[in-house]
Amino acid sequence: MNKINLLTCFLYVYFYEIEQKLNSTKNELDLIKFQSEEANTDEFLKRYFKEFLSIHNSIRETKIEKLNLQVDSKTHQIETKKLFNYQIKTVFLPEELTNSQKQEITKSKSSVYTNPDLYLEISDGTTLFYESIELKSTKTDTIPGSSIQQVLPFEWVIFIKRNTNSVSVATGFYINSITEKLPFPDRSPRPQVGFKNLVNWNKKYRKIENDILFVENRSEINSEKIKLLTDWQDYLAAEWLEIIQSDSSKKNEKWFNNALRKMVI
Repeated sequence: MNKINLLTCFLYVYFYEIEQKLNSTKNELDLIKFQSEEANTDEFLKRYFKEFLSIHNSIRETKIEKLNLQVDSKTHQIETKKLFNYQIKTVFLPEELTNSQKQEITKSKSSVYTNPDLYLEISDGTTLFYESIELKSTKTDTIPGSSIQQVLPFEWVIFIKRNTNSVSVATGFYINSITEKLPFPDRSPRPQVGFKNLVNWNKKYRKIENDILFVENRSEINSEKIKLLTDWQDYLAAEWLEIIQSDSSKKNEKWFNNALRKMVI
């Protein structure tokens, strides 16, 4: 879990407000082109959110009076007016990042550098801070997530669900979108993420009462997902062992289950 500070508190309130604004007004996300030259791409989605976050860049108009943040056994409460100095100054697209910014991003990862979807420059009036943002979009619910070496569990994600006649949005930490399923890897494993997972987490651990935003973030909630991310080989081994020890096959099993059983025999 990220260290609790004013920036973290600002981001909790900010992304809650962004989600509410997008879901309660005509957001025009349904007009976005999600394919480019027959290839799936988030290019147009990135451009949309670069403009949207640049316009809606603070929480000064929020009706939330306090943030009540419970992290394990500790509770942090802060008045939102103390966060009004924070403002998003610049939203960078991947191609707009400088070499020094890329070096800073590399330090936050345990593997080779990859571009973030968006990179926020945030000011509190005197100091600049930087946050990377992950964008996810789906027509169904679950999709393969980022390569496991690239996942930052507590990176902020904006998750878009494209329905038939509308678009829904959920925001939160990336880890809260992970479904705890790890599809059979044909390359670097990509833990599955789900829009409903993030929505359900928000419903259970984030709520508004009397103009106070309550958020719970306890270590035990995410313990299994952290285990999946830090020791994915053990996670796959346990899943495969269960497959080969089963007495019968299930309907619509993954294609490689019988291959695993034949390999063991």
